[in-house]
Amino acid sequence: MNNVDRLLRSCSLPLWFGESLLAVMCGLGLLAGCSGFSPDEEPLPDSTFTRVLTEFHLAKTRHSLDVPYPPGLRDSILARYKVAPSEFDATLDYYSRRPKALEALYQTVIDTLQALQRPGRDNGRPGAAPDSLSRSDPRGRRSP
Repeated sequence: MNNVDRLLRSCSLPLWFGESLLAVMCGLGLLAGCSGFSPDEEPLPDSTFTRVLTEFHLAKTRHSLDVPYPPGLRDSILARYKVAPSEFDATLDYYSRRPKALEALYQTVIDTLQALQRPGRDNGRPGAAPDSLSRSDPRGRRSP
């Protein structure tokens, strides 16, 4: 046995550890590869995704910098729109590979947030939702 072989054997991990690590890495690769969404498939409709993003921004601004972000807030917003966290994450991943589409979609979020800042709106009353976040019937009444 030459010096290189002896050095490699002295520095190597036990064989069982290497096999276990390989098995874990293969398992993680399979799990990541078997997600429910194709990389080119848009998992959530744009309207739902923009509503969720707008709610996230509103929720974050409601808390001051001194108060920590509540851990369950993200999940409660996703539940309100019947969106699984994996769907939301897959949609973020989808748009991260399409920056122009994300920019266009985010413009809707920005427009909605700016509309909330305009004076004369009925946003001060409890339970009022921004126009993009509420559904209205043809007669102009808001539905819950």
